[in-house]
Amino acid sequence: MKNLVILEASQGQNRALAKQIVTAAEDLAMTCARWDLVALDLPLFSMVAEQKSLVSSKLNELVKQMRHSDGLVVVSPEYNGGPPPSLVNVIAWVSRLQPQGGWRACFEYKPTLIASASGGAGIRLLCSLRTQLSYLGAQVLAREISLHGAGQIEQDIHAAMVEMKRLCHAPPPELGAG
Repeated sequence: MKNLVILEASQGQNRALAKQIVTAAEDLAMTCARWDLVALDLPLFSMVAEQKSLVSSKLNELVKQMRHSDGLVVVSPEYNGGPPPSLVNVIAWVSRLQPQGGWRACFEYKPTLIASASGGAGIRLLCSLRTQLSYLGAQVLAREISLHGAGQIEQDIHAAMVEMKRLCHAPPPELGAG
């Protein structure tokens, strides 16, 4: 059974969208671990905070689940044309942790769905997330979910989860091959 980590970057409409995604994934025999990034209540990342070891056990558990997941789903609102502070802060903390295998194991070669329920279409956010997550090594799905104006959201979510399940079965490319 394939397992996904769902990162919820807000507690409003995006939480409801995440629930729909979880339902679709579970209908396809995938398991999901949902993480409310706002409830994590992490301190703002800084070198000072890092030196003071202000990392919570919850963040360590999130990193562990991300490392061992088969794929990621990021559900986020658009704030001022980009991701909200809760998401940026978690990515900053995760990228600084050095668990066995390094932080890149949280992202590299992981099929990743990006989704947004925003007042606008969330297009700027989705473009920004695609760039950042790709830079971190994630394989961001071409299909993305935007709740704004979507008339067939259930079908879009189902199609995205079918693609996610297919990609979770694919082995990562061999490094140095070719």
